[in-house]
Amino acid sequence: MTLNLSLDQNDHNYWEELSQVLKKDDFDLEKIKVAYDFAKKAHEGQKRKSGEAFLSHPVWVAKIIAQMGVGEEAVISALLHDCIEDTTTTVEEISDKFGDEVALLVTGLTEVKKKTSGIEIHKTNVDVFRRFLFSSVNDVRVLIIRLADKLHNGMTISSLSKESQIKYAKRVLGIYGPVAEYVGLHYFRKRLDDIAFKILYPKESKRLEKILRDKERDEIKALNIVKNDIDKIFKLNNILNFKIEGRIKSLYSTYIKIKKKGEEGVMDRVGLRVFTESVSDCYKVLGILHAKYEYLAEEFDDYISSPKPNGYRSIQTTLNWKDKTTVEVQIRTFEMHEFNEFGPASHIAYKMSSNEGKGYEWVKDLVLWQKDDNNIKNYRINVLNNFIYVFTPKGDTIQMPKNSTALDFAYRVHTDIGDHCSGILINQKMGKISDCLETGDMVEVIVGKKLNVNKNWLDIVRTKWAKEHVRRVTLENDHS
Repeated sequence: MTLNLSLDQNDHNYWEELSQVLKKDDFDLEKIKVAYDFAKKAHEGQKRKSGEAFLSHPVWVAKIIAQMGVGEEAVISALLHDCIEDTTTTVEEISDKFGDEVALLVTGLTEVKKKTSGIEIHKTNVDVFRRFLFSSVNDVRVLIIRLADKLHNGMTISSLSKESQIKYAKRVLGIYGPVAEYVGLHYFRKRLDDIAFKILYPKESKRLEKILRDKERDEIKALNIVKNDIDKIFKLNNILNFKIEGRIKSLYSTYIKIKKKGEEGVMDRVGLRVFTESVSDCYKVLGILHAKYEYLAEEFDDYISSPKPNGYRSIQTTLNWKDKTTVEVQIRTFEMHEFNEFGPASHIAYKMSSNEGKGYEWVKDLVLWQKDDNNIKNYRINVLNNFIYVFTPKGDTIQMPKNSTALDFAYRVHTDIGDHCSGILINQKMGKISDCLETGDMVEVIVGKKLNVNKNWLDIVRTKWAKEHVRRVTLENDHS
């Protein structure tokens, strides 16, 4: 699968461009045209910061979603994803006209945007914020559409202020890039990361682009020669139904590797991908390449026998060609490639391997989708449902057990804060310290005199975490 990411903004071609993409699959053009006309009318007169008609954005997102195989409802939802937030359209209108499934997807997209738009992301809590994002959705299509939305915003970001660009870039590198990785959309991550890298590190990106341009001629020459050699060797060894293609490593990933290993340590800027029909052919290809070329043992990884936590599978080896020029070769089946690049959009039912990375055991619960006995796709995801994610006024994200109370939150911030908690603001409204919190709540502790905690609090505060703190404070008071 190769996505068409063109940015043609010619107004009278919007439907024509979208319909050309839709015709390549079995979509109901008439039904989607109704959604297109609905979005066009809803956004009539609205402009993007760049000056183009606002409609250009949902149409572009819908074109990408249509190419990803996530269904008709997702395409319609992509067309309508900004209607509730940016127009007078209601959820009820969308439900009546396009059905409950589309309404739920559009509502999910609106809620995710609403919950995340005003939060400042700090380095200390980025991972918790990612968990919050996953816990806020129960359909993987919401994340896929959101990522396509963010990608288009990045590709058209030059019209925004420098401050807005930096805010976008920080969120991409901290949140949306890793989220794309978790759900298997590696193709999106590479492009999002490169856009963000150029915004946050303009000097480094320009310098790196110059370095790579200077090396490009030798690397491409090596790439073509090795590609032709491998093609001949495979045919001589009777390996059929294979494909070889060259690839250029993303700018940002090259930068990260240079920071870790130095410029001389980057062995895989340019490389080849070899696609085969079967796993046995993958290992046969590996044997042939290692017999023909010297390879760097320290750069060898077998992610077929031991997949990455996010399901990525491939054999990676780096061949020493000549004149200090190396070529990385990735060997995988066609099916693995679809999953590696496009994740759930590949139509492959795949569950996470048991080889989770340390600290990311929760990723195994992110089942991209499965097919049941009737071959019906299930886009539902169930991640971290035993936790809630709430925010401090400064924007810090805090993970807490489900059913945690406002007093739990106060003690989670700091024991002294809990001891002196005299009131709580939940989403800028007065609440009770016994109120149970929900994911997305903004919570502020009102500090007063130290609480005289006694056993009566146990009748109010129900969660295990809070009970332990109340017990400890009661004992401290009894002995004071």
